[in-house]
Amino acid sequence: MKKLLLIESSPRKQNSLTTDMALRLIERLQSVDTWEVDRLDLWNTDLPDMNGVTMDAKYAVFSGTPMTGEQADHWQRLNRFVTQFAQADMVVLCAPMWNWGIPYRLKHYVDVITQPQLTFNWTPEDGYIPVLPPRDVVVVTSSGGDYTPGSGLEHEDFAYRYLQQWLQYCMGCNVEFVHLTMTATGPEGVANAMKNAEFKIETMIEQYALTA
Repeated sequence: MKKLLLIESSPRKQNSLTTDMALRLIERLQSVDTWEVDRLDLWNTDLPDMNGVTMDAKYAVFSGTPMTGEQADHWQRLNRFVTQFAQADMVVLCAPMWNWGIPYRLKHYVDVITQPQLTFNWTPEDGYIPVLPPRDVVVVTSSGGDYTPGSGLEHEDFAYRYLQQWLQYCMGCNVEFVHLTMTATGPEGVANAMKNAEFKIETMIEQYALTA
C-alpha cells in the first residue's frame, strides 16, 4: 500500500481552507488508488528545538567529527521526522500564506528535516544535492488576495518561491501547487476559490489515474 503524508500547518483545524481542500484531494486520490494516510499536525507535534546542541550535531555531520551523547540524542529526534517524510510516496502540504510567507511552525518543520546526509548533501561547486528519492508533493496554499503567477503581485508571494525552492532543489521533489486565492473577499470569493482549486485537483487526478 502506498503511503501519503499530510502535513497540516494551519492551527484552524476544521475551519482551515487549506486542510479542507487537502482532505478533498486525498479523498479523490483514494478513489483511484489505495493510500495509507499519515497526518502530521504541526501545531500538535513536539518538534525538536533547533538549539545550540542540535546545531552542533549538524556541524559535526558536516565536518565528519563524532557527536557527543547529547548531540546524538538530538540528532535522533530530528531523524524521526526525516524518516517519516522519506517513507511517504506522496506528500500533501497545507501552507496558508502568513504575512507573505509561511506559518512559523512550518518553517520550524522545514529546518528540522532539512539536514546534511539525511535529506541533502552540499558542495561549493553544486550547492544542494538531494539524497532522497524523488516523490510527488502537492502544496495547497491560501491567500486573501491573488499572488499567483500572472497576477502582477507574484513578487510578493515569498511562500510559493520558498516552498518551490526547498522542495525541488533541496528535497528533490516533483511539486504541484493548488492555490486558493482571494479568500478575504467574502463568502463568494471563498466559494470561487474552492471551485477553482477543485478544478485543478480534478485535472491532477485525471493525470494521476493514467499513470497509477
